[in-house]
Amino acid sequence: MSLGPNKRVSPSSLDRLRGLDPRSLAPRARLRLALAGGAAVVAVALFATCGGCGKRLPASGAATAAKHAGGDAAAPAPTAREDAADLRDPQMWESAKEGELEDLATLAAHEGAIGLVEATTDPALRPTAIRAMAYARGWAQLPYLAKAAGGKNDDEARLALESTVELAARPRRAEDPEDADELREGCEGLVGLARDASRPRPRRVLAIRALRMMPCPPFEGGEGLPSDVDAK
Repeated sequence: MSLGPNKRVSPSSLDRLRGLDPRSLAPRARLRLALAGGAAVVAVALFATCGGCGKRLPASGAATAAKHAGGDAAAPAPTAREDAADLRDPQMWESAKEGELEDLATLAAHEGAIGLVEATTDPALRPTAIRAMAYARGWAQLPYLAKAAGGKNDDEARLALESTVELAARPRRAEDPEDADELREGCEGLVGLARDASRPRPRRVLAIRALRMMPCPPFEGGEGLPSDVDAK
């Protein structure tokens, strides 16, 4: 059984996928299965297939993906988490901490969108990872950014929204259509934030600004963006 790059893993199919050989699934399907909570099934295959690609998934991808999906991140062996740290370049991360565009872009090219999302599990790396997501190719980081934008941490929400605006303003790239599902998920999260009048106005303004520049699918119900805040 093989899933194409733009297929969602539904709850009903997730159980069936867990019983299959991970090598029979397309690489992006294995990634989505891990992020959906099937990390234990695909841990080895993910590292084998994504270790060298632009959106690489380090050896501890199963652990960190399970954290994002609400799964049991403690199941993989401790050595897997250590391997993930070994794949990162400490000097590159240290240089990017200052927030210089060139250093952030270099880090984004080295880690890829998924590598940056995984790095957010380390609180010390999270702010730098969020900043660098503005310069990573594709839209795979957008669901995380949208989630952080609606989170409780004001500083991280601001960084996430600033990165989202920067990401939305970039020229479109050839690989963008590969992330149609991630783009849709991220857009839905940002639209929910923009429409929620109870959320802080600065967050809603930045969300609307990003949405106006992004190639989002049609909004649910055909409703447009709210006009009760000045997004200019």
